[in-house]
Amino acid sequence: MASQKPIDRPNIILFVADDHGTDAIGAYGNSVIKTPNLDKLAAEGVRFNNAYCTSASCAASRSVILTGLFGHATGSYGHVHDYHHFSTYDKVKSLPVLLEKEGYATARIGKYHVAPESVYHFEQELKADPRSTVAMAEECKDVLASDKPFFLYFCTDDPHRASSTDPGRWDAPNSFGNKVDGYPGLKR
Repeated sequence: MASQKPIDRPNIILFVADDHGTDAIGAYGNSVIKTPNLDKLAAEGVRFNNAYCTSASCAASRSVILTGLFGHATGSYGHVHDYHHFSTYDKVKSLPVLLEKEGYATARIGKYHVAPESVYHFEQELKADPRSTVAMAEECKDVLASDKPFFLYFCTDDPHRASSTDPGRWDAPNSFGNKVDGYPGLKR
């Protein structure tokens, strides 16, 4: 019987930024907006050039990203808020659950917004201000130094619009929930 070579298991970082289009990243051709770290991540990892959103709702999109199934197949059609009651069917297997079964350490940080937790279970939940990517990255150091292969779901709130919008003044300046002076560790 021939011995099998062990399968090389790469570390996986799934970086999700709400409302962030490819037109605002250097790796996708924008020469004005400077995104050197995202560009490096794209150059050294996998870059999706032909991916489409199947739902304009963030929670439903997250269920699609984490299961590989269309929203109608997961049961998650919209927001997972208590008053909507949109949750994924209990029998659906998600990426973090499948990877954990394969020996991966699984961790998440930032926006989660999917349900139920049993379907989208991560071994570790890290906490930091989801608008401060520097603080989020600091919290992930132990995951990145892990001896086990890992899956890190890194989900920022930026550039998602926050409740700073004044619906009566569509033409007024809007900070989109960002601090005027930025967040610690960021350079302008």
